Parts: sequence; C-alpha cells; structure tokens
Amino acid sequence: MKQNVYDYSFEMRRERRRRVTRCFILVASVVLFISLFLNYVLFPVYVRSDSMEKGIAENGMVFVCPLAKSPKRGSVVLLSRTDGRRLSFFQRFINTSVSFFTLQKYAPFGYTHKMSGKETLRRVVALPGDTIYMKDYVLYVKPAGQNLFLTEFELASKPYDVSIYSVPVEWDGMGCIGDMAETVLGSDEYFLLADNRIEAVDSRGYGPVKSSMFKGSAVLQFFPLNRIKLF
Repeated sequence: MKQNVYDYSFEMRRERRRRVTRCFILVASVVLFISLFLNYVLFPVYVRSDSMEKGIAENGMVFVCPLAKSPKRGSVVLLSRTDGRRLSFFQRFINTSVSFFTLQKYAPFGYTHKMSGKETLRRVVALPGDTIYMKDYVLYVKPAGQNLFLTEFELASKPYDVSIYSVPVEWDGMGCIGDMAETVLGSDEYFLLADNRIEAVDSRGYGPVKSSMFKGSAVLQFFPLNRIKLF
C-alpha cells in the first residue's frame, strides 16, 4: 500500500502547516484591510432612485468618504435614516459584509421601502445661521452676517443642475413643495435638498438636519461609466 509522504515526514507536515497558516493570515489581513477601508476611508453607495437626478444617476454608484463630514455649500452628503432608528454593531457588520458581496445592492438591515428608513444622498444648500426661503423650487439664501439673498446656485462651491418640471396645481404631495416662507437656521442646522425637486423627500419634509446625521461626503460617481465625475 502506497504511503503518503506527509505520514512519515515531520518536516514536510510542519511546512504544510506553515503554508496553511500564512495563507490564512494573508486572507484575514486582506479582509480586515478591505473592511477598515470601506468603513473609514471610502465606501460605495448604490443609488436606487432618481431623487438626485440630474446630478446622480438612478441605479448609479457613488464613492462616499466618511472622513469628509464638514460639507461646503452645494456638496452632496450621505444622510443617516431620519426615522430615528439606529442599527446595532452586529447589524452594521452584517450589512457591510452582505453589501460588499452584492455590489451594494442589498443590505438586510439597511434598506426599507420607507423614505425615512434608509440612508439617502442629499445636497447641502444652506448652512447654520443662514436665512432662507424658497420660490419655484429654488432656494434663496442670505448667509449669516450678510444683507443680500442669493440663489443656491450662486453660493455653491461647484455648479450643479436640478430637475424641475410642471405638476398639477392640486398636487400637494410630500417632497414637491415649491415655495417656503423665510426662516433662519440654527447653530447646527443644515438645509438639504434633492436635485429632483418634484418627487424626493428632503428638508422640506423632515426639516433641517444636524451635522451628526452626516455619514460622509460624496467624492466620485463611478457608475454608469458615461457619467463618471468628481463632486
């Protein structure tokens, strides 16, 4: 009966264990690096809706940097769910793992059909201390310490476009409000709007948000390929 060389060679058995150990350490290190990178440096976000058209494509993919939590006027941020629910460490870990292997298209604890129950990308159009009002879906802003109102586009750090189209006068659905009275933002209040001003829910519905709700700033749209751009 033929013997396996590993049955009588201690040195070869030990070398085999070393190779297995090195492979295990290598795989564990790669998984750990990817996990840390995706959680603390740069992570992809799958955009399921057209709420940010024309700026971000529906079914597009965007890289978000969690280190960038001090947005400028006109920048796009990832906003935490606004229903007040917070996921446990275990749920966040499962979400990260499943999202990674499904190309960000599925997260068992992170996605619901309710607008308030999921993270969303929204544009920062007014900062703390600003005085604002809206007319015909365009926000007018008077920065703190200044005397004149300017449009959101004039104050933005980079140019952007929004989607506005005609709706029936009697349509009074949430998220499509086109006119707002003048109001002043508090010391830690940011006013966020969707680029699709007709169909999306944003600060017109849930009000100004605190900076603690920002999960990071969008830095790059990398899919679809014909719409790659830096923010």
